[in-house]
Amino acid sequence: MRIYIFIISLLLFSCQEEITLDLPQSEDKIVVEGSIENGFPPYVILTKNQGYFDPINSQTYSNLFVTDVEAIKIWYIDDNGIIEKRDLELLPIDLAEAITGEPIPLYTVADLDSSNANNYEFSQSGRTYYLEIKWNNQIISSSTTIPEVTPLDCLWVEKSENEDKEFKFDIRALYSDPADQNNNILVKSKRLQHYEKKDSLDCQVENKPDFALKIIDAGADILINGQTFETYFPRPRDNGFPTGKYNGYHKKECQGDSIEFLKDVVLIKYSQIDEPSLKFWRGLIRQVGTNGNPFSEPMNLVSNINNGLGIFTGYGSAYYKVPIINGTIVKDEYEATIIDIF
Repeated sequence: MRIYIFIISLLLFSCQEEITLDLPQSEDKIVVEGSIENGFPPYVILTKNQGYFDPINSQTYSNLFVTDVEAIKIWYIDDNGIIEKRDLELLPIDLAEAITGEPIPLYTVADLDSSNANNYEFSQSGRTYYLEIKWNNQIISSSTTIPEVTPLDCLWVEKSENEDKEFKFDIRALYSDPADQNNNILVKSKRLQHYEKKDSLDCQVENKPDFALKIIDAGADILINGQTFETYFPRPRDNGFPTGKYNGYHKKECQGDSIEFLKDVVLIKYSQIDEPSLKFWRGLIRQVGTNGNPFSEPMNLVSNINNGLGIFTGYGSAYYKVPIINGTIVKDEYEATIIDIF
């Protein structure tokens, strides 16, 4: 019997053959993150796609950014059929970091300065804008529309019902959806002020605000068209669906002493976007929400970039600054600066 097992094993091993898969190389494509928003200059961040099996090292991040484009232009056609155009240029890296909070290559208008950065007449609701990028002997193009702004009725802060800690709060809102237009809503937020313990061994706190806006949700008004409804804006997490809470003022014991944590101050960006942009951002939210789920089905993000990847989005936005104090009601819009749109 042992002889038979040895012979069978020998036959099985002798039939093994090394298989080498000749995987096709991914085509170099540009990835666009473009934005134009009512009252603010347009901007574009460009990266390159990367193959799934390409190696990742310390240079991968910096090598992804594209800084050698021949030209980038954005234009719209006015009521008289005249083309109004703006050329985009690469900002100095220190200025880009001052605006975005990160040292990333940023393309924006050449006439960017403090006098027009927050009231940029070129970018207005109701217009369709066209983007064209010349790179690597290719023409990459797109278009988007800035929808009309539909602000919230009000926002307020209240104690979270499913949290035991007394300093955990929710931001809730009331919104009246216009019945005469189709609205696609995208909501983002970031904490302008957020205090954490500086060190686990040190009884000191420091302000650690969010450096960028994070997505809460995106959706169409199909089910609520023409209605007034109540909603809430949870704090986005790094992974998964947003379910976080915001911190009010509180104290904690530390080495026999008491340390104070000041309240969070939250910026809510409430935007209307066009349908192609909604498909992209909603797909991105679904991918983030299923991250790590072995039973989730992979999906491709819907892009509105011709001859490239990514998204060019027109935002019709209203901003709200919400201090996390129980019972606070906010009705007035916040006058955002160019730093706030990132």
